[in-house]
Amino acid sequence: MNREQLQTFLDSHGADPARWPESERAKAERLIASEADARAMFEETKLLDAMLARHTQITQDNDDAVARVTRRLASPLPRQKVPFWRWPTVLLDWEFSPAWPRVAALACCAALGFFIGIAGLDRPFDRLDQSATLMSRDLGSVVFGPQALTGAGP
Repeated sequence: MNREQLQTFLDSHGADPARWPESERAKAERLIASEADARAMFEETKLLDAMLARHTQITQDNDDAVARVTRRLASPLPRQKVPFWRWPTVLLDWEFSPAWPRVAALACCAALGFFIGIAGLDRPFDRLDQSATLMSRDLGSVVFGPQALTGAGP
């Protein structure tokens, strides 16, 4: 074992020899006993382990806080307020488990659009002569005629 391997070994296992694997323990102890640099790395790791242990001590206050949080998480959540008019959010929800509300809303929108299109509510009422000429044409001239705005044909 060399110094780089010892540094990696100490970084991964800490400075407590009881936590070291049996296969590597003897090599690490020999290197620490024989070289001053390795001893310095070992002492730094011991200092780091002591600081980590001091800052991660579990106190009674920590136990009380953990108990409060887990007790709060175990209790059922309060019922959320749902707005009365929420059908757009139902349509935008991508979870497909309760599909019937979205399908019903989509069918209602399609039916409403169909009836508005059939009733001609999109046509202007102040120019009856134009709508009368549109009504007098046959279906072929309406579908295959040039567009009124651009004049482009099919």
